[in-house]
Order: sequence, then structure tokens, then C-alpha cells
Amino acid sequence: MMKKKQKKRVKVTLVVWYDAVAETGWITDTEAKTSCKLDKCVSIGYLVDKNQERILLACTKSDNQYNALINIPNAWIETIKEYNL
Repeated sequence: MMKKKQKKRVKVTLVVWYDAVAETGWITDTEAKTSCKLDKCVSIGYLVDKNQERILLACTKSDNQYNALINIPNAWIETIKEYNL
């Protein structure tokens, strides 16, 4: 009888973070204070690196290479969760 090949688990990281937003055009002081808000973002990817300054995620991973990297400053991060798939 043949043994079933064990699937290799894949770890992905979900990051909820806030991005800076720029506004253009003239608006009043009151409008600026109420309408100019940070955008809440969700990124899911492969954790490439994490340090005191930032987290680095990749959208795609091969054996030893990454593609579509995003650098997110730690100060912008609300939560980080890791999942095994």
C-alpha cells in the first residue's frame, strides 16, 4: 500500500492597517476635520521579514523568491494574525 504524500502547510499573514490619504482641492476647516480620515486596509501574504520599524509581506512566493512586496510601517498596523493553510 502506498503512503499518502503529506501536504506541506503554508503559513500566511493577515495584516489590518491604516494608510495615509491625501485630499486635493479647497475645503473648509470643519470639512477637513470631519471628512479627511485614514483608510483601513487589509493585506494577506507571505511574511518575508518583520523588525522594529516595519513588516514586509509578499503577494507571491516560490521556493526561494518573492514577488509583489509591500512594506508596512509598524505604527500603521492595527492587528497581525498568522494562519496555517
